[in-house]
Amino acid sequence: MATVDILQVARHPVWIIECETPVPAGFPSPAQDHHGPKIDLNQILLPHPDCTYLARVNGTSMDGPPSHIPDGALLAVDCSLKPEHGHVVVAAVDGEFTLKRLEKRGKDFWLVPDNPAHQPVDLGLLGHFEVWGVATHAVIELINGKLHEHVRTRRLQ
Repeated sequence: MATVDILQVARHPVWIIECETPVPAGFPSPAQDHHGPKIDLNQILLPHPDCTYLARVNGTSMDGPPSHIPDGALLAVDCSLKPEHGHVVVAAVDGEFTLKRLEKRGKDFWLVPDNPAHQPVDLGLLGHFEVWGVATHAVIELINGKLHEHVRTRRLQ
């Protein structure tokens, strides 16, 4: 199962410089030094700052296709969006947070993992659940260690 820890967010701008030259994923081509405008990551990841939070994924239930969200990823979760079929959502199920894809099957909604090794959950069979928000972005680490060094988690009670 993939669970989430809710993180505190610094609300001041986080600026990066955008490279205007596309970065091909195939054979590299010689590139000139092209620098674009500054981009505020908060505007991209947290477009509704009063309704968006960051969460860290714990577990492997969402590491399969199509989302490929690995253990340790940071998620931007927007509470202002209405959850719809196909959205990846953070839900509270029996007092525990979980990350799953929301699917409508017939008249029922299910929480479905992207990793086939995990079982889907029929929401009609649950006593209590609540969708806390829609995951809009995932930040993953390509070099182990740095993301965990700079982001501390705390559990909500």
